[in-house]
Amino acid sequence: MKFVLTGALAGLAFGFAALPAQAQTVLRFNNFLPPQHGQVVDVFEPWARNVEEATEGRVKVEFLPSTVAAPPRMFDAVESGAVDVAWGVPAYTPGRFTLTKALDLPFLGDNAEALSVAYWTVHQEMFEAAKEFDGVKVLAVYTTGPGTIYTTGEPPHALDGFAGKKYRAGGKTPQEIAEALGGAGVTGPSSEAYEMLARKVADGAFWTHEAYESYKLGDVVQGQFSVPGGLYNAAVYIIMNQQKWDSLSQEDQDAIWSVSGESLARLGGRAWDKADASAIERMEADGVKRFTAEGALLDEIRQRLLPIEEAWIAEAEAKGIDGRAALDRIRALSGAK
Repeated sequence: MKFVLTGALAGLAFGFAALPAQAQTVLRFNNFLPPQHGQVVDVFEPWARNVEEATEGRVKVEFLPSTVAAPPRMFDAVESGAVDVAWGVPAYTPGRFTLTKALDLPFLGDNAEALSVAYWTVHQEMFEAAKEFDGVKVLAVYTTGPGTIYTTGEPPHALDGFAGKKYRAGGKTPQEIAEALGGAGVTGPSSEAYEMLARKVADGAFWTHEAYESYKLGDVVQGQFSVPGGLYNAAVYIIMNQQKWDSLSQEDQDAIWSVSGESLARLGGRAWDKADASAIERMEADGVKRFTAEGALLDEIRQRLLPIEEAWIAEAEAKGIDGRAALDRIRALSGAK
């Protein structure tokens, strides 16, 4: 009997030893970008691996096979707990965010990594106090590369080239820029832009360089118009459901945070720079007619777009934020001219 009991205890002990020290937590990550997109390949997937490694396997990130909500509903999907983590674009949700629109303004810089770190810094120093992200845990905010205008025909070489033209714009600020240049903005998320161009619903589209490859624009785009420092950049976020975050142990929160925040913002911006460089090379090879404004034309564009910046500064001040100081800080940190 003694032998049998000892054997049973040994078997029970072996069974416990075979179990993991702690049950694994799975974070469901929602993404609406195409699988080949640089943000998926060079940001989301590496971050997921970093999380699993930092938590020693206790937390794993699982990518959902398809998006559970339209791009404008990413914040709601995370806040409600429909998903645990998501990447999103604040500009797709007009009226919810004010301070994120700072990064939609013109002439903030051509380097997404530098601008992303600048944005994350100013978010922590100034914007966070306004509580625009209340209800979720912000894992990172960062930016896209500089925004340009793709055209289905020749790119404009003068302001009168914008007259009467319609441009797909993913948010309010690009729409305002289109109007200030003499054209009109047509609302539409990135997932619909290709069809808008192919069906001639729009004569062009506000988009970053990388979109040329990510969204396979070669057969619908003939030209690209840009300005030094970008016509706009777009703020983006990676957020987590607050209850899910709170349910994690302090050890796992610390581990996830060690690979998030500034390091994740830097990773996101760097990936955009890499994708932009690749897309520009492809455009050059495909013979896309690329035009960059300079001289008197650039000066006129700056004057036309200045009221958009002044309007945002007033909006920020209404929220108790010194908008001019915030933009000065962002430009100083990003190296924008």
